[in-house]
Amino acid sequence: MGSFRKRQAILIGLFSMFVANVNAAEPQAETCEQIRAQIKAQTGVLAAPDTHLLAKIGANSACRFTSAEAYRAAYGDKPLPKGDPSARHRKHHEDNDN
Repeated sequence: MGSFRKRQAILIGLFSMFVANVNAAEPQAETCEQIRAQIKAQTGVLAAPDTHLLAKIGANSACRFTSAEAYRAAYGDKPLPKGDPSARHRKHHEDNDN
C-alpha cells in the first residue's frame, strides 16, 4: 500500500507542475492601448476584414472601442459607405408597415 501512495503523490506532483507550466505559457493579455495602437497601424484599404483584430476588440469590451475604431480595425483606411443613413432608416420602417 505504501508504494501506491508514493506513486499517487508523484503523479499529483507531476500533474501540478504540468498545470503550472501550461498556465505560465499563456500569453499576457493585451492592454487597451496596445490594441488601439494596432488599430491605428491599419493603413491602406484591406483586401479582407481583419477578423483577428476584430476578435480582440470584441473580447475586450472594457476598453469601450468606438464604432470608428472597429471599422478601421476591420477595413483599414477604406472610406465609409456613401448614402444617407436616415433614408435607409425610413426604408426599413416602410418595409415593416405591411
